[in-house]
Amino acid sequence: MKIVKNLVIAVSPDSSLELLGAFADVIVLDTQPVPTTIPFYETLYIRSHFGQPSTLPQVFRAEIDNIVERAKHANPNIAFIDHTSSVSQILSHEDKWQQYEIFRSFMPNTKLLSNDLDVSGFERPVFKNRLSSHGNGVTWDIHETTIPSDEWLIQESIDIVEELRVYIINGNVYPVAAIRQSKTLDQNTKAVSSRSLTQDEIEFSLNVGQQAPGLDIIGLDIARGSDDKLYLMEVNRSPGFGMFEKLTKVNLASYLYGERVLTGE
Repeated sequence: MKIVKNLVIAVSPDSSLELLGAFADVIVLDTQPVPTTIPFYETLYIRSHFGQPSTLPQVFRAEIDNIVERAKHANPNIAFIDHTSSVSQILSHEDKWQQYEIFRSFMPNTKLLSNDLDVSGFERPVFKNRLSSHGNGVTWDIHETTIPSDEWLIQESIDIVEELRVYIINGNVYPVAAIRQSKTLDQNTKAVSSRSLTQDEIEFSLNVGQQAPGLDIIGLDIARGSDDKLYLMEVNRSPGFGMFEKLTKVNLASYLYGERVLTGE
């Protein structure tokens, strides 16, 4: 059997790296030196999150560019997971305003915050930093937003009945989702249990995923409102799935790297 060699670059530790490590070599840039040699790899996956200023991907731009160029030199035909091979592409994918411009038909009303924006049109506004993750950079108090203001969005809060993390891998919706504890003033979001998706949730997620065909693995945060409508809250390019594995005993990396076939059953 042919052994596929994969490489994962992470800017900092996250809960999924051990699971990815079953299929790939992993480099964690804030805890490991850049390797002196980069051997032949067939795929390269650059993971990132925006939880802490010290581990933003742009802090490691030089290191990421260095590894990418050497990996391409070793294999000019290397495939990049998510078709993403640079920090600039990461920032474009993760920018919540750019996401809204792509997915606005699925999301609550959202505007780019500015000093002259009239916020009175929002009944229950929530403010989100354009580059943030893990529930950081979210506030209901406009005075907690930072300058420049256009680094923040204002979005209409919805009355959430249930919030889910749904995974789309290689264009297929995984039929089980994590049930999430919603963000509040006192707690960040986190997965607490899991359940099978309903047909309308699968169809909604597929419709969202069709707007981002270049991404190989996506974590969609979707919510069902008290009006029984589904809303897209966020699209995560390099989603964590460590807690999902603890809840379901399923390592989603096995689908990403083609070891198992995702049937949707």
